[in-house]
Amino acid sequence: MRKAYVFLLLLGTLTVVGAAGSPRAKETQDEQELRQIEATTAKGEQQNDVSMMRLFASDFVSAGRKVMSKQQLEEAVRSNLVSHGNGPNPVTIEKKNMAVYLFGDTAVVTYIKEYRQTRDTTKFVDEDDTDVFKRGTKGWLLQFGKSSPVANAAVS
Repeated sequence: MRKAYVFLLLLGTLTVVGAAGSPRAKETQDEQELRQIEATTAKGEQQNDVSMMRLFASDFVSAGRKVMSKQQLEEAVRSNLVSHGNGPNPVTIEKKNMAVYLFGDTAVVTYIKEYRQTRDTTKFVDEDDTDVFKRGTKGWLLQFGKSSPVANAAVS
């Protein structure tokens, strides 16, 4: 009887551990995919590359210094490209302290976006950003983005 009890206890423990491990693997894959999308949009913004717009939902809305639709954002990227001589922005863009929160087919990603001048790297501006993604037939697409300035702190 004691052996049967130990066996059932061990079997139950393995079942719980196995069940808990399966969804986590999916979350990890989703988290990696969302982080990759964030890296691609940072690079696209830095390079003024409108191809990043494929990662945005057709009804995307950005709430920052002003509210912008996907079409308005794409026009701003094109305009920025022209204003910089068809080249990249004179800043580097880094997303720091990123956190990914998954809620089924919806995800929220928060981070600090640092814009640092390439000529004088001691000059930078930080933004507090929140992005909302929705998973659909085309994969994860950016639905909503919110940004606001934050006070510059000592860079570590």
